[in-house]
Amino acid sequence: MATPVSLVLGLGREVGEATARRFHDAGHKVLAAGSDDDRVDEAREALPDDVSTFHGDLNTKLGLRNAITDADEAFGRIDNAVIIPRLPGEDVLTDAKEDVLEKTVSKPLSAAVQGIRLLADRMREQEPMEIGTISRVRQRGTITFVLAHTAVSGMPGQFSERLLQGALLSAVKASALELAEDTIRVNAILAIRPRAETTEPFLSQRTPLRRAALADEIADAALYLCSPQAAIVTGTTLTLDGGRSLLSGLLD
Repeated sequence: MATPVSLVLGLGREVGEATARRFHDAGHKVLAAGSDDDRVDEAREALPDDVSTFHGDLNTKLGLRNAITDADEAFGRIDNAVIIPRLPGEDVLTDAKEDVLEKTVSKPLSAAVQGIRLLADRMREQEPMEIGTISRVRQRGTITFVLAHTAVSGMPGQFSERLLQGALLSAVKASALELAEDTIRVNAILAIRPRAETTEPFLSQRTPLRRAALADEIADAALYLCSPQAAIVTGTTLTLDGGRSLLSGLLD
């Protein structure tokens, strides 16, 4: 089987770098892209030399197109894309003026949807990878979003974040249906991200396992969703919340 090519769009504080490293260690060719110049430089220093990096505004269609083109020119194909959207800052409903929503919700949502479309267009052009030896299962590609738990639950003060994350989750499900015929799988990871909640005892009181997901755990989940072992999985969400969704109140 040919070496798979994976694109990590978004570095965040830890998750993107951990994901790029995990895919590289699994034998993938990897390009890691980020919007923040300093984070891209840090990732370039920390990651193995043969992991390519790209700097561009991933909240725009042009920035995403350039990252996809860079990966395509470097490797000749794109088999997997892991998209890690930037989280908006804290705000409330009264802050939600039209220009603010355009910047924090509409623009990044539109860019993400256009990114799915651009990736799907590229994946349709390439020969599908053979990922099974007995049934000869094939897929043209996978797209996985790493979303915060605010896609399904949140607190006051997270208005724009909840709007954006919830809309992105809906985009994942709608895209999965649209792209299934092309054997392009689209999934999401819902995680209590490492930087999202750091205040004790609040985190441990709301989470039965009493911690956020580790960056390496999110990276492992992304690798699974892109792997042959998940060939039947599309339009689903893999939840890494330490049991929070089961809890009806606060722990002591």
